[in-house]
Amino acid sequence: MGTIYLCLEVNCNYTELYSRLNPDLTYHQALSDLFDSQYHEYYKLLQFLYAHPSCHLSLSISGRHLDWFARNHREFLMVLSELLSRKQVEILGGAYYTPLLPTILPLDRVEQIEMYTTAVRRHTGKRPRGMVVPNNAWDPSLVSSLKTCSMDFIMMDNSLIPQGKRSFLPYIVQEQGKIIYVLGQSQQNIPFKSHGNDIAAEKTFECLASPKEYLAGLEKQVFSDCPEAENPIVCFSLNLEQMSFLIESQWLQQLDTIITQEQIRPIFQWTLPSRYIKVTQHYQRTYIPAGILLKDTLADAIDTNNHSPEVYESNRSVPILTPYDYLLQNPETYLLYSKMMYLSILVNQNRGDKNHRKLVRDLLLEAQAGESYTIHPTKFSCISQKYAYRTLLQAEKIVREFSGFFDSVTSYDYDADGIREYICQFQPFNAYIQRRGGSIFEFDVFQTSRNYTGRGGSASGMFLDYFLDDFSSQRNDLFSRQLYKERGFDGKRKTIELWARGSVGASSHSVSIKKNYVVSSDGILVQYIIKNEGLEPLQQVFAVDSHIQLDANGNDKLDTELICGQQEELQVFHNQLPEGTDHKVSQLRFSDKDVSFVFVLNEQANLQMKAEDDNLLVSLYWRLEIPPQREVEKNISFVVLPRKTTKSL
Repeated sequence: MGTIYLCLEVNCNYTELYSRLNPDLTYHQALSDLFDSQYHEYYKLLQFLYAHPSCHLSLSISGRHLDWFARNHREFLMVLSELLSRKQVEILGGAYYTPLLPTILPLDRVEQIEMYTTAVRRHTGKRPRGMVVPNNAWDPSLVSSLKTCSMDFIMMDNSLIPQGKRSFLPYIVQEQGKIIYVLGQSQQNIPFKSHGNDIAAEKTFECLASPKEYLAGLEKQVFSDCPEAENPIVCFSLNLEQMSFLIESQWLQQLDTIITQEQIRPIFQWTLPSRYIKVTQHYQRTYIPAGILLKDTLADAIDTNNHSPEVYESNRSVPILTPYDYLLQNPETYLLYSKMMYLSILVNQNRGDKNHRKLVRDLLLEAQAGESYTIHPTKFSCISQKYAYRTLLQAEKIVREFSGFFDSVTSYDYDADGIREYICQFQPFNAYIQRRGGSIFEFDVFQTSRNYTGRGGSASGMFLDYFLDDFSSQRNDLFSRQLYKERGFDGKRKTIELWARGSVGASSHSVSIKKNYVVSSDGILVQYIIKNEGLEPLQQVFAVDSHIQLDANGNDKLDTELICGQQEELQVFHNQLPEGTDHKVSQLRFSDKDVSFVFVLNEQANLQMKAEDDNLLVSLYWRLEIPPQREVEKNISFVVLPRKTTKSL
């Protein structure tokens, strides 16, 4: 066996980093604060490398982070450029906004990669020849895009590569006559011991193996895996926190001393990916199927196994899904993806002037930022998804201005679930209606560039229908989950007629609902015709729920105005919500700092408004007493208006 090459990559864990976005700040300010919080670790890394010229490593930094350094810490780029010039450090390529590359169009993939390559060349004078697969999301079709961008090699986690291959030799992948080299990174090679089933051991950096123990373990592993290989390579990736710990503990300094000064057998040598690709002649041909690792996001919810206490013998299984199935794990993420794909097709078909095309494409690329699609929405991470929606709506608004837009209501399978949705597009808003529950699952307001619904679950959206025994009893969600049938659709008149039937109450009373939408640029009229299909009188409470993404408990309190009672008196609630369900309203209006949401009813209903995190639940209740084979009608008019300054509706 010849020299064993060590290929160390330092990669900021952006998936974990972006999950800590501060929701109280603007999106760009929150990003800037996150980057600033890591500057000290980057400074220590460059300081170490400058003092230890024998240590070589590759560095992976996102495009936005690189531009942030250019604006705020030019000294970082000056030192980095010097390290690149003396070929001690290699900047790995990537995609500027670190998107899930397999989930976007090939044209967008190439532009994302080239945009990052341009940023690296502008700030360092060097051009990357290889890249790390962003978010460990792979698809064989990426080979063509990577070769278009003049990439020679990629680095990815070994868990994505089929078993049965030698993990300490490089791979070669061929797709439609184009080839690319692959260096597999194994987390089993990181210099940390694990604690049995304690998956968090690597994050706490406990039980660190000594440098000599680490090299001895690597030698054993390499010799066992490929005893006759001339140039085996050990590739592993450390995040910035792990790297800082190795430097502060003097562990990395000791390892570098052993490799460069002590004569040990076999010989270990630092290398860079592009340098190794030039010298080695031993490649394994393989096919790498589509997949994305879940270890950074959904893995916490999936049971993983770790049987061995030693890092070199660890057999931890990492869950893998195809990129498309990964998006399907969270309904809200998938709805954002559907919106992004719709805008991607719309933008790529746009034929405006050059400046206009560049503007909308820049917005589209920014909306493809990986953190919006790789993080489960939480109170601290949903800011990225809201910003992505905002950016997509800004792009859509610009395209409309240059494409001769006209109001329309169309029907097609928007989210690729095999069921047609109704796409209502008007100058002030979009309303996307689904047959599942007969509800609005996305409502976009262009004045604020926001989507005010779209949670994506079975109990989310606007105009969800329920039956209750009384005001305080549990909801019967049969109709909110049911697939309504289409009774009629007229795109010219902009009407949608839906119908559903089910059994409600303890006696399983048969009830049907005709649910008709009449949509115009002035607003949405929802007409309910509820029929008692049974032979006994129906006595139930009918409720209509609307989930609207407004944080009633946040910094921007809501003002609420109600028209109540027989005398239609005005009640005003400043910076608070009305409590209870004793408000019988014919009109209600609630406003944030930008817009007002108005409901007008044909018949008074009991109202309940409830704040749930950043979600406002508006519930309207009617007590029904319907004789057999008779029906009643309830109408709701809904409109969004600019926030008014007067107190009357």
